[in-house]
Amino acid sequence: MRVRLRTLLLFLLPGFTIVGILYYMLAWTGIVSTMDWVGMAPVWKFAGLKNYRILFTSQRFWTNVKNNMIWLILFVIPTGIFGMVLAYVLELMPRISRVLKPIFFYPLVISPVVTGTLWAWFFEPQQGVLNVILRYLHLDFLRTGWIADPKIAVYCMIVAGIWQNLGFALVLYTAAMREVPSDHLDAAKVDGASPGQIFFHIIVPEIGHATIVVFSLLVLYTLKVFDLVWVMTRGGPGYATEVLPYLMYRITFRQLMVGVGSAVAVIILLISIVVLVPLSKWMMARWME
Repeated sequence: MRVRLRTLLLFLLPGFTIVGILYYMLAWTGIVSTMDWVGMAPVWKFAGLKNYRILFTSQRFWTNVKNNMIWLILFVIPTGIFGMVLAYVLELMPRISRVLKPIFFYPLVISPVVTGTLWAWFFEPQQGVLNVILRYLHLDFLRTGWIADPKIAVYCMIVAGIWQNLGFALVLYTAAMREVPSDHLDAAKVDGASPGQIFFHIIVPEIGHATIVVFSLLVLYTLKVFDLVWVMTRGGPGYATEVLPYLMYRITFRQLMVGVGSAVAVIILLISIVVLVPLSKWMMARWME
């Protein structure tokens, strides 16, 4: 019995160690967020909520929060819904799907830096692909600065994000749809149900577990997106396209305000909890009955 217990503990030890390190890092970040710590100096003192007050009184911080909310709405919902619909449509066309699925999945395996570079070139204000196409089509009135325009630059990056992550949603939904009991689908077809009716009344309820996973992971992506922002705009023009992870990087590693940067990390964690917990509960109540 003791030998079995020791063996069990040995198998559990790596997992407990990793979890312990993660919780230690979370706790340490929370502690540092209450400290007045500049640079890597060994001297630092307790500052209470000063770092949070610095953030909450900064217009730049609220611009970052707004941009993250824009990402949450305009990235998560279209990617999740379009990925679901696309997976279903391709399942109805098995021959075509053999060609199209790799095409949709390919952007996911490309480095985010490469993705950002490609889309920055596409949206380049002067000789970018999009403006060149519009000029060729004599649609010059539609030409604009794109990523150089602070009003629409964030939406250009969201387009790049959707393009890169659509294959992720497609793969998960495809796997879930293939687990739907075939007798349900056969019975619906015998009863004369249309593809649309089958989708809404059978497919969507049956893949609820996959929907929860897809939307949760897409939400987490929006709260850690950094590479596209860095490559495409560096947070510009000005700070119009900055998001919270980019703000955390800039404050911590460029301004060396470690305490304030840690406060941003804590806020990102809290936003993740506030968004994901109600979303997961609602989805589980809706689709996991």
